[in-house]
Amino acid sequence: MKDEQNQKLRSITLTSGTIKDFSTTYELLKIRGSVAFQQDIHTNKISTHGHSSFQNDVVADVLKNSGSCVLKNNCDIKEIVNTGNIKIKKGQTTKINSSGKLTVEEIIQSENVDLIGIVQAKEIITKKFQLKLSGESVIERLIADEAYVEKERVTFSLLRKKLFCKYIKAGCLRISYTDAEIVEGDTVVIGKNCNIQKLYYKENYTISPNAKVQHIIRSEK
Repeated sequence: MKDEQNQKLRSITLTSGTIKDFSTTYELLKIRGSVAFQQDIHTNKISTHGHSSFQNDVVADVLKNSGSCVLKNNCDIKEIVNTGNIKIKKGQTTKINSSGKLTVEEIIQSENVDLIGIVQAKEIITKKFQLKLSGESVIERLIADEAYVEKERVTFSLLRKKLFCKYIKAGCLRISYTDAEIVEGDTVVIGKNCNIQKLYYKENYTISPNAKVQHIIRSEK
């Protein structure tokens, strides 16, 4: 009997409503409709294909979203996989893979951020950042050990493929299709269709003939 009960508690599917007393004993939370949570959520895996809203803290190993998902408070999720539209207020992860739209209202810290699509973020701090643009994106502050930005070549979208930043800092930095006020790095490659106001470098830099850099300043090592 206990085995049967444990088996039933492994997953639950929710299709509608506002949830205030969700049991934390479920390992897998599935959302297939429009669901709003008004409590802390602590589970192993969240899978959402509908419209999901989390008002309080969310702690999980994996979050997979292919619909519209909003995390309105702090999140601590090891892996986020997004193919839809996800909005995060603040939090920390180990890995983010997004091929839809990612919005960060305050700050996200992660070891690896791999994006194909569109991003709107106030601040991203990560070890490795990779973005393939399919539309216009904005990041106020991007801080990484390694950062790579380029245009997605597969899509035929009419949207303008460009990243706008106030500040980018990375040890190894390779960017194209980027407009930024300040770019700072050890080794910096400014590719085509970039417009940079100030470039600070420590070791070396290269600039594409199709890019504009107004000021180049060598920083102390």
